[in-house]
Amino acid sequence: MSARGTGVMVALLAALAGYLWVFELGPIPAAPPPAAEAAPLLPGPPTAVVRIEVAEGERHTIAFRGEHGWTDAAGRAWPESAVTDLIAALGALRPLEIIDPDPTTPGDFGLGPGARHLTLAGADGRPLVALELGERNPAGTGLYARRAGESAVLLMGALLGWELEKLRHAAPGTDP
Repeated sequence: MSARGTGVMVALLAALAGYLWVFELGPIPAAPPPAAEAAPLLPGPPTAVVRIEVAEGERHTIAFRGEHGWTDAAGRAWPESAVTDLIAALGALRPLEIIDPDPTTPGDFGLGPGARHLTLAGADGRPLVALELGERNPAGTGLYARRAGESAVLLMGALLGWELEKLRHAAPGTDP
Protein backbone atom coordinates (compact mmCIF):
# COMPACT_ATOMS: atom_id res chain seq x y z
CA MET A 1 0.00 0.00 0.00
CA SER A 2 1.30 3.46 -0.84
CA ALA A 3 1.87 6.30 1.63
CA ARG A 4 -1.16 8.03 0.17
CA GLY A 5 -3.33 4.92 0.76
CA THR A 6 -2.03 4.64 4.33
CA GLY A 7 -2.86 8.30 4.95
CA VAL A 8 -6.40 7.80 3.64
CA MET A 9 -6.84 4.74 5.92
CA VAL A 10 -5.56 6.66 8.97
CA ALA A 11 -7.87 9.59 8.18
CA LEU A 12 -10.83 7.21 7.75
CA LEU A 13 -9.98 5.49 11.04
CA ALA A 14 -9.74 8.88 12.81
CA ALA A 15 -13.07 9.97 11.33
CA LEU A 16 -14.72 6.71 12.47
CA ALA A 17 -13.25 7.06 15.98
CA GLY A 18 -14.46 10.67 16.11
CA TYR A 19 -17.95 9.66 15.02
CA LEU A 20 -18.08 6.94 17.69
CA TRP A 21 -16.83 9.37 20.34
CA VAL A 22 -19.32 12.12 19.54
CA PHE A 23 -22.44 10.17 18.61
CA GLU A 24 -22.19 6.76 20.24
CA LEU A 25 -20.01 6.84 23.32
CA GLY A 26 -19.87 10.46 24.33
CA PRO A 27 -17.49 11.63 26.97
CA ILE A 28 -16.79 9.25 29.82
CA PRO A 29 -19.16 10.20 32.64
CA ALA A 30 -17.68 11.24 35.93
CA ALA A 31 -17.63 8.56 38.59
CA PRO A 32 -20.60 8.76 40.95
CA PRO A 33 -19.76 10.19 44.34
CA PRO A 34 -18.90 7.50 46.87
CA ALA A 35 -21.76 6.39 49.08
CA ALA A 36 -21.57 7.52 52.67
CA GLU A 37 -19.85 4.85 54.67
CA ALA A 38 -21.91 3.42 57.51
CA ALA A 39 -20.72 4.02 61.04
CA PRO A 40 -18.85 1.18 62.74
CA LEU A 41 -20.86 -0.97 65.11
CA LEU A 42 -18.84 0.33 68.07
CA PRO A 43 -18.80 4.09 67.57
CA GLY A 44 -16.51 4.98 70.48
CA PRO A 45 -13.09 3.92 71.70
CA PRO A 46 -12.56 0.27 72.69
CA THR A 47 -11.59 1.38 76.20
CA ALA A 48 -15.16 2.60 76.78
CA VAL A 49 -16.39 -1.02 76.88
CA VAL A 50 -16.54 -2.46 80.40
CA ARG A 51 -19.08 -5.26 79.95
CA ILE A 52 -19.81 -7.77 77.19
CA GLU A 53 -22.79 -10.12 77.22
CA VAL A 54 -23.78 -12.73 74.68
CA ALA A 55 -27.20 -14.27 75.35
CA GLU A 56 -28.04 -17.51 73.55
CA GLY A 57 -31.29 -18.87 74.93
CA GLU A 58 -30.68 -19.72 78.59
CA ARG A 59 -26.91 -19.39 78.23
CA HIS A 60 -25.35 -16.01 79.05
CA THR A 61 -21.67 -15.38 78.48
CA ILE A 62 -20.51 -12.30 80.36
CA ALA A 63 -17.16 -10.54 80.58
CA PHE A 64 -16.35 -7.59 82.86
CA ARG A 65 -13.36 -5.27 82.55
CA GLY A 66 -11.66 -4.77 85.90
CA GLU A 67 -8.37 -3.42 87.11
CA HIS A 68 -6.72 -6.81 86.46
CA GLY A 69 -8.20 -7.45 83.03
CA TRP A 70 -11.34 -9.22 81.89
CA THR A 71 -13.20 -11.66 84.16
CA ASP A 72 -16.47 -13.56 84.13
CA ALA A 73 -19.23 -13.17 86.72
CA ALA A 74 -17.43 -15.61 89.03
CA GLY A 75 -14.16 -13.62 88.85
CA ARG A 76 -12.34 -16.09 86.58
CA ALA A 77 -9.96 -14.47 84.09
CA TRP A 78 -10.74 -14.35 80.38
CA PRO A 79 -7.97 -14.74 77.81
CA GLU A 80 -7.34 -11.07 76.96
CA SER A 81 -7.18 -11.57 73.18
CA ALA A 82 -10.60 -13.23 72.94
CA VAL A 83 -12.29 -10.18 74.40
CA THR A 84 -10.13 -7.46 72.86
CA ASP A 85 -10.33 -9.06 69.40
CA LEU A 86 -14.15 -8.97 69.54
CA ILE A 87 -14.12 -5.33 70.65
CA ALA A 88 -11.62 -4.41 67.91
CA ALA A 89 -13.75 -6.20 65.30
CA LEU A 90 -16.85 -4.29 66.41
CA GLY A 91 -14.89 -1.04 66.17
CA ALA A 92 -13.95 -1.84 62.56
CA LEU A 93 -17.04 -3.64 61.25
CA ARG A 94 -19.71 -1.75 59.37
CA PRO A 95 -22.89 -3.18 57.87
CA LEU A 96 -22.14 -4.45 54.36
CA GLU A 97 -25.69 -3.80 53.24
CA ILE A 98 -29.28 -3.56 54.37
CA ILE A 99 -30.87 -6.83 53.31
CA ASP A 100 -34.45 -5.95 54.20
CA PRO A 101 -35.47 -2.60 55.71
CA ASP A 102 -38.69 -3.98 57.22
CA PRO A 103 -38.88 -7.79 57.09
CA THR A 104 -42.27 -9.44 57.46
CA THR A 105 -40.63 -12.71 58.52
CA PRO A 106 -37.39 -11.98 60.42
CA GLY A 107 -37.21 -15.66 61.29
CA ASP A 108 -36.05 -16.26 57.71
CA PHE A 109 -32.79 -14.60 58.78
CA GLY A 110 -32.59 -16.36 62.17
CA LEU A 111 -33.85 -13.26 63.94
CA GLY A 112 -36.72 -12.86 66.38
CA PRO A 113 -37.53 -15.20 69.26
CA GLY A 114 -34.58 -17.44 70.04
CA ALA A 115 -31.97 -15.24 68.34
CA ARG A 116 -28.63 -14.52 70.02
CA HIS A 117 -28.08 -11.07 71.50
CA LEU A 118 -24.80 -9.24 71.86
CA THR A 119 -24.49 -6.23 74.16
CA LEU A 120 -21.44 -4.14 74.95
CA ALA A 121 -21.93 -1.62 77.73
CA GLY A 122 -19.99 1.34 79.07
CA ALA A 123 -19.15 2.26 82.65
CA ASP A 124 -22.54 3.94 83.11
CA GLY A 125 -24.34 0.73 82.09
CA ARG A 126 -25.73 2.14 78.85
CA PRO A 127 -25.34 -0.10 75.80
CA LEU A 128 -22.65 0.99 73.35
CA VAL A 129 -23.57 -1.87 70.99
CA ALA A 130 -26.77 -3.92 71.13
CA LEU A 131 -27.35 -6.43 68.35
CA GLU A 132 -29.72 -9.25 67.63
CA LEU A 133 -27.75 -11.89 65.73
CA GLY A 134 -29.18 -14.25 63.17
CA GLU A 135 -27.87 -16.92 60.83
CA ARG A 136 -25.01 -16.78 58.37
CA ASN A 137 -25.97 -15.87 54.82
CA PRO A 138 -26.17 -18.78 52.31
CA ALA A 139 -22.62 -18.14 51.03
CA GLY A 140 -21.28 -18.17 54.60
CA THR A 141 -19.59 -14.82 54.05
CA GLY A 142 -21.76 -12.78 56.38
CA LEU A 143 -24.03 -12.80 59.38
CA TYR A 144 -27.53 -11.33 59.57
CA ALA A 145 -28.06 -8.85 62.39
CA ARG A 146 -30.33 -6.09 63.63
CA ARG A 147 -29.54 -3.19 65.90
CA ALA A 148 -31.67 -3.23 69.05
CA GLY A 149 -34.94 -1.41 68.50
CA GLU A 150 -34.63 -1.39 64.70
CA SER A 151 -36.35 -3.67 62.21
CA ALA A 152 -33.84 -3.47 59.32
CA VAL A 153 -31.90 -6.68 58.67
CA LEU A 154 -28.22 -5.94 58.12
CA LEU A 155 -25.57 -8.14 56.57
CA MET A 156 -22.39 -8.04 58.63
CA GLY A 157 -19.06 -9.56 57.63
CA ALA A 158 -18.38 -13.12 58.75
CA LEU A 159 -15.62 -11.79 61.02
CA LEU A 160 -18.29 -11.02 63.61
CA GLY A 161 -19.38 -14.67 63.68
CA TRP A 162 -15.78 -15.89 63.99
CA GLU A 163 -15.01 -13.50 66.84
CA LEU A 164 -18.16 -14.59 68.70
CA GLU A 165 -17.16 -18.25 68.31
CA LYS A 166 -13.68 -17.44 69.60
CA LEU A 167 -15.21 -15.67 72.59
CA ARG A 168 -17.55 -18.58 73.34
CA HIS A 169 -14.72 -21.12 73.22
CA ALA A 170 -12.43 -18.94 75.34
CA ALA A 171 -14.97 -18.44 78.13
CA PRO A 172 -13.58 -19.34 81.54
CA GLY A 173 -14.72 -22.77 82.61
CA THR A 174 -15.19 -24.14 79.07
CA ASP A 175 -13.13 -26.96 77.66
CA PRO A 176 -10.78 -25.84 74.88
